[in-house]
Amino acid sequence: MERSLFCPICLNELKDPLRTLKYKHVFCGYCIKKWLQVKASCPMDRNAVVIKDLSPLYSYGDERPTSPIIENLLECNGIYFHPNRIWNMLHMGFSCGKPAKCTALHVAARNGNSEICQLLVSKGATVDALDSENRTALHFAAFKGNFEICQLLVSKGATVDALDSKNRTVLHFAAFNGNVEICQLLLSKGATVDALDFENWTALQIAASEGYLEICQLLVFKRCHCRCLRLEK
Repeated sequence: MERSLFCPICLNELKDPLRTLKYKHVFCGYCIKKWLQVKASCPMDRNAVVIKDLSPLYSYGDERPTSPIIENLLECNGIYFHPNRIWNMLHMGFSCGKPAKCTALHVAARNGNSEICQLLVSKGATVDALDSENRTALHFAAFKGNFEICQLLVSKGATVDALDSKNRTVLHFAAFNGNVEICQLLLSKGATVDALDFENWTALQIAASEGYLEICQLLVFKRCHCRCLRLEK
């Protein structure tokens, strides 16, 4: 059997799947209902769950499934997903480019799934789509320190100076993470070295506050102004 989407209770392919609303674990509808008749807790983490806390994994209201469904599949901790299965879903008409709270590409970038990112981009996902905080997938990839995904998104035209709702650029996120390679990539693509976030901090100040000497050296070399750092007593 293909090791793709399976129920953690019966270990078979998911059938009529239900997910826990809070913890996002997924089970066969029959299996989880039978389980909850005996124990009012999640089989995965033992957190309290009752039947009213369950919701369908799939949305049946639309003629075509939309990106939140793929997002659910990527985000849920109770299942194993495989790129081949996601490819099949896309082939069947699932949308990967319609922004909701966030897109499937956001989730894949946040989780470090480079194969899934490549697949979604190849099927037309919008690389600069914004989530509810105005963050792009590149923001997430930089924050997670995934150079491969950053390189992919930049090569597909992702905006390196995209600003989130707190005026933070991708370089701010990369500096916070401490990934020199990603900082170098962004700067080579024209990232603004002196951009200020909502607290008027540059990437240099963030790197200095986190103790990343090599990034500080890189940013100073790129002529980032050494603004006075705020020190707390």
